Amino acid sequence: MPENKHLRRGLFCLYGAAGILFLWLLLRYALPWLLPFIVAFLIARFVEPAVRHMTGRYGIRRGYASALCTIVIFAVLIAATVTAIGRVVIELSALVKDLPTLLKNLTATLSVIGDRIDVYIRSAPPEVQDFLRHSMDGFGEKAAQLPANLSGTILNLLSDVAKLTPKLVLFFFTCALSVFFISCGYEQVTAFLLRQIPKNRRSAMRDFKNDLLSTFGKWVKAELMLSTVTFFVMTIAFLYLRIEFAVVLAFLVAVVDALPVLGSGTVLIPWALVSLIGGNMHTAIALVVIYAINVIIRNLLEPRLIGKQIGLPPLATLVAMYVGFSAVGVLGMLLFPIGLIMLKHLNDKGYIKLWKS
Repeated sequence: MPENKHLRRGLFCLYGAAGILFLWLLLRYALPWLLPFIVAFLIARFVEPAVRHMTGRYGIRRGYASALCTIVIFAVLIAATVTAIGRVVIELSALVKDLPTLLKNLTATLSVIGDRIDVYIRSAPPEVQDFLRHSMDGFGEKAAQLPANLSGTILNLLSDVAKLTPKLVLFFFTCALSVFFISCGYEQVTAFLLRQIPKNRRSAMRDFKNDLLSTFGKWVKAELMLSTVTFFVMTIAFLYLRIEFAVVLAFLVAVVDALPVLGSGTVLIPWALVSLIGGNMHTAIALVVIYAINVIIRNLLEPRLIGKQIGLPPLATLVAMYVGFSAVGVLGMLLFPIGLIMLKHLNDKGYIKLWKS
């Protein structure tokens, strides 16, 4: 490194920018292309103990053992995926069929809301009444278009599910073949990957892998803690509202809330919308309030819990999550903190020097 401190800082900034650009390109382009093969390698690593047991204990040829494990794993995955997609299609189709019945009370509900708002508008100062009435005219137009927009949205979802099916078939087929080929030559594949790492770096890479797996386990622990908080919040709220199957529904919302692409709003917002359409204004408002409370609690706890478990300051975790979301969406909220953990580990071990520990 050059002795001039300004030049060193410039190089550090250049390396940091290059690293961020490389990570963005990796997540934006390379990851979608390589995802079936990455998943295949992970699955092959997962089934390797079973394959070794079958070949060593029962003398089954490795190719047959790999084929059997691949068939079992993907039979389960395909069955679960088909069941989930089929259930979504059935529920959405039933909703489209029953939508006219659900929307019968919509006009009366909107009329009551409009009358109440009109009372508030007439009591407002004269100089703002015109503005409020103009705003309510736009609200009325949107409310009138709600049934058509809702039906169109549901039909678009069904169309998206149909369009997604060929991609899923190709993904599963490619992934299954890759699992079989990797499992058949697992020792050769791992030996090839190991040869790409210099001998003097293998110990460091092994430590890095162990640290990364440990950190991932801690991240899972933090997510379980957040899901537990969500479960108790939902249970208390549903019991207070006297909703049937409160504990089961709270567990469902907690599971969905743990998924990075979904969140509790995936369940609560459509539920509130259906309650509003059905004329149950009290439940609709309560569900929206519950959703807002859960979002606030999660946003307050998530940076602290995840940062504490994975060894990052809450502010650094929050910055990584926000930058990740801005760069590549919801998936970035998971991957960018992991990338920051990797940089921190390399910096703490002295392999790179991006900042002073």
